[in-house]
Amino acid sequence: MISLNNENIMLEKYNKKYLLPVYSGTLAIEGILKSLRLGKNDKVLITNVVCYSILHAILNAGLIPIIAIPSNGLTLSKKEIREIVKKEKIKVFIAVHQYGYEQEIEKINNLIIIEDISQAWNIKLNNRQVGENSDYIISSLGNSKPLSNGVGGLIMSNINFISKFDIKTKECRNSIDSILEFYYPLTINYKRIVKKANKKVSNQRKNANFFKKLLKIYNFIRLIDENNTIPSYHRFPIYVDDIEYDNILKILDKCKVNYQKEYKNKLDKLNVVKKLDIKVVSNNNIKEKCLLLKTNNNYLNLKKFEIEMRKHYGS
Repeated sequence: MISLNNENIMLEKYNKKYLLPVYSGTLAIEGILKSLRLGKNDKVLITNVVCYSILHAILNAGLIPIIAIPSNGLTLSKKEIREIVKKEKIKVFIAVHQYGYEQEIEKINNLIIIEDISQAWNIKLNNRQVGENSDYIISSLGNSKPLSNGVGGLIMSNINFISKFDIKTKECRNSIDSILEFYYPLTINYKRIVKKANKKVSNQRKNANFFKKLLKIYNFIRLIDENNTIPSYHRFPIYVDDIEYDNILKILDKCKVNYQKEYKNKLDKLNVVKKLDIKVVSNNNIKEKCLLLKTNNNYLNLKKFEIEMRKHYGS
């Protein structure tokens, strides 16, 4: 059977029994979807702001993606999940904690939940633990993620999805529901990457709290409602009124504060979505423009940003 070293630190944290390292977070999702042996007409729910590679994983697994545009622009509410799952007859929900903000999870009978924590190391949720309502937890271990091994990903679950496969037996990879074609055979030092992740997220929270304190006073900027949670702040999204958007960009550039503009090609805008006629559902009436402030900025540049904002808009 598969034998792993030092994986208990991960299993204990998320209260799961089984862990399998794979080559990437995307392949973790694709492997799970293929192992479920769903029908070719079965549907998988994702939001329009997740990485496009998740969409490709669903298509590679031969399933039908349903793309939802959240009303808050970032994550779906429990009400939105219930309504979409019922109306569209969803079989799987890939719940991504986008930018380290909580994606609420509604446990619904017969709904399989894959929880993606790639950007959400050590987030603190309100009245629940990460993973307690999901069937599978996956994470990318890529360079840009808090939990970084440089390469790789992982799957955790209380479902014994690896018990019937022995990696020493060639035939295991030929099984229709085997995910071992994605198995990452090298040892991952989880203790080391957890230590690095804790340090990285601590710094992200420090910078995010700086942004929050500074920007919450301006009525032309809307912050995401954190619902009494503590995100990991992989990015700090802000929604800016159109009239002030260009001014904010100029100030950020002047102070050399790193940011990303909102994706020009969200999933609902991709050519492949139009070509394959993938269904998009939306209750979104957001008029503001989104900016993703990076939370690894130099603190001196952040202080310059604070001075410039107060100079332009007051305190």
